[in-house]
Amino acid sequence: MNNVIMPLIKHLQFVILSISITLSTQIIAAQPTSSELLTKYSPENIAAAHEIWHVSTRGLAQYDKLERDVDNIEYLQLVSGQWLPRTADDFTASQDVDTCFLVHGSPASTELVLQVTLDVYQHIRPVIADANRFRYVIWSWPADRQVGGIVKEFKDQAIRSQPQGFYLAHIIDRSRARNRTLVVGYSMGARVSACALHLLGGGSNPYTPQLKPQSDRKVTYLTVGGAIDQDWLEPGKYFGNALTVVDQYLNVFNPADPLLKRYKKLAPKKTEPGVALGYDGLVNLSSLNSFGIPTKQMNVTEVAGKSHDIRYITRNANLIREIWNKSFPRRNN
Repeated sequence: MNNVIMPLIKHLQFVILSISITLSTQIIAAQPTSSELLTKYSPENIAAAHEIWHVSTRGLAQYDKLERDVDNIEYLQLVSGQWLPRTADDFTASQDVDTCFLVHGSPASTELVLQVTLDVYQHIRPVIADANRFRYVIWSWPADRQVGGIVKEFKDQAIRSQPQGFYLAHIIDRSRARNRTLVVGYSMGARVSACALHLLGGGSNPYTPQLKPQSDRKVTYLTVGGAIDQDWLEPGKYFGNALTVVDQYLNVFNPADPLLKRYKKLAPKKTEPGVALGYDGLVNLSSLNSFGIPTKQMNVTEVAGKSHDIRYITRNANLIREIWNKSFPRRNN
């Protein structure tokens, strides 16, 4: 009897686990953030002049029908310890509010994304100053594991991340029209964000439709541990139009990063493997001179060490102040 029942139990456990994983990728309102996390980031831990938003494309089309699903992007705002539903109009109504988009890496569940990005908010909060109006946007994309095997998963995400740039480009376009905007691409999030900016700059991508920007206002760009080839932002390269819509660019890299050390494995067969932007930095800063913008980079190995976790960088008060002042200093109007 046990020979029959045990396999059935294991099968049911697998089915339940599969259902749980599927549900976890749905909107955050359907599966609220843990009480522990919300308690940690209760109202007294968020400056009154600061807004925390969670903008998510999880559950939307990943490769096709992207133009249709732009209108289905989910907007949530953290208010009094709870995520409240908002609309695209609510989000775009903000004016003259310094806005920071943090685009996370992968693989990452919704819960992990919130934990990491809200930690980062606490790290940058003293630099921003509580009195300054500030909107912190957690951009959450479907970075959950969907393919067996870690190498196969990352190869899949290297492609999966790019259509997400189409969604992000639309929201950045709406934000930048009325607000000074900083875009931060961390790890595989650098691929999402670089694609978004490339599209806004009139570039094309094999995984996305073309895009018609509504605003021509430039944004500030910061990459941290970027999982893109180190020459892809150069003119004429894969994301070569990205910096045409940027007013200044800072790249933060770490040659001791153990994950990006293996970045070469993402290269398709029979192609020359690239080196990650976040591992060895930009190939040649002078190659970006034609963009006519301030371009800098920082080696953070001394602080980050052998870690790919962005919090190893942001939790260092002196380092995050230096990064912030170089990329998005407060401007007196």
